[in-house]
Amino acid sequence: MTEEEEKQNPVDLNSNDPAHRVLLVGAGVVGRAIAVEHLRSGIEVWLADQDESTLRQSCDLVLRESDAVADSASPWGAQIPIPVVHFSPPEEASPSSLEDDEFRKLASGTAPVPRWLLIESIAERLEIKQAFFSEAERWFEREAVLTTNTSTLPIASIAAKLRSPGSLCGLHFFMPVSQRHAAEIIPHHCVDSSTGKDVGTHDEVIRTCCAHAVRLGKSPLQVRDAPGFVVNRLLAPYLNLATDLLCGGIDAESIRQGALRYGMPISPFELIDLIGTRTAFDGGRIVWSAFPNRMDPSPLLPALVKRRLSGVACGEGFYQYDGEGNRQSDQVTPTVMELASKYRHEFFANFPAEPEHRVDLLAELFAAVIQLEATAIERDGVADAATVASAIRGGLGWNATARCPRPVDVISSERIKELAERFENLKSIQPQS
Repeated sequence: MTEEEEKQNPVDLNSNDPAHRVLLVGAGVVGRAIAVEHLRSGIEVWLADQDESTLRQSCDLVLRESDAVADSASPWGAQIPIPVVHFSPPEEASPSSLEDDEFRKLASGTAPVPRWLLIESIAERLEIKQAFFSEAERWFEREAVLTTNTSTLPIASIAAKLRSPGSLCGLHFFMPVSQRHAAEIIPHHCVDSSTGKDVGTHDEVIRTCCAHAVRLGKSPLQVRDAPGFVVNRLLAPYLNLATDLLCGGIDAESIRQGALRYGMPISPFELIDLIGTRTAFDGGRIVWSAFPNRMDPSPLLPALVKRRLSGVACGEGFYQYDGEGNRQSDQVTPTVMELASKYRHEFFANFPAEPEHRVDLLAELFAAVIQLEATAIERDGVADAATVASAIRGGLGWNATARCPRPVDVISSERIKELAERFENLKSIQPQS
């Protein structure tokens, strides 16, 4: 987190309560990345998953990526009814002796039962998350801070089935977790219809989530519980444009270079594979449903979902990957090219043939999409301008260039108007939308 971001996101870390114990539920690609980030930050974590084979596979990868120590230490102060593994950062004391010491203190009454922070990273379906949290809030001896890593679902809807809805907050990490230096903090705000009382996220829970993000070296971006939050609302039209360009006959390598020239760290297609094609599709659908005038969804991504090509998680999406998630080639797969040909359109028929001009124009299109969406997010009151700029840097990984240190000043409004006239079929670059 940069000094500028710290000033924009002040967090009071003074507390008489010790740091919360961390339980992470969901050992998929994203959950594993979050676990590794904790361990690299010197924070022990318990990782749980209802599928023991998934947990076992993730355990091996976590150990390989973090040099952590794993054991079966019980999560004291909690009863976890699903398989769970305890990880300690390598520099810490022996987990077994630490566990024995803690239990001696608890047994003698000399230590308080620890407070827990639960981070959920399971399937992006509302009914599944509601059922999970309704059960999980009963796991802990002391009321826990409950967080969801959802990128698509309203936090208030997830909290609706809880006995203590004020204990839930969104804590949204971005992929790749180790390279994104921000996290969205999404409180929900609602009123109990029967009592008229505010049952939104407690202030203490918000502070805890912000402080935890700081412990992980991430800038906490507090945003409103609105469709797409901030980062997904920025990502959806950007990723949709990339798939639309591919279906329009623009080669994947030029698209990658255009994204990099704009300031993005990786190809938009590699990012989709990291997020997971299903999650990227769900996130895009939420944004499109809420703002249908901002984008026409490309058919390419749902076609990959239908073929169960989920990205890094299964070894194939836009690219192919080995068992450790390493991309095997710079070329998108034959399946992707087959689907792009199937959904071919002529919106970009007059695109420059000269490589440098082509990449420059692609960079401008990406800049236009992000800047227009950033303006709309601020206008809608989801987040202020400083938070949106921090989200572009810390959530999307945008890198400042010497010619343009601010992510919202890459392209002029006059140039956006020119592009809008030239590509009138692209909703996401129309200023009036």
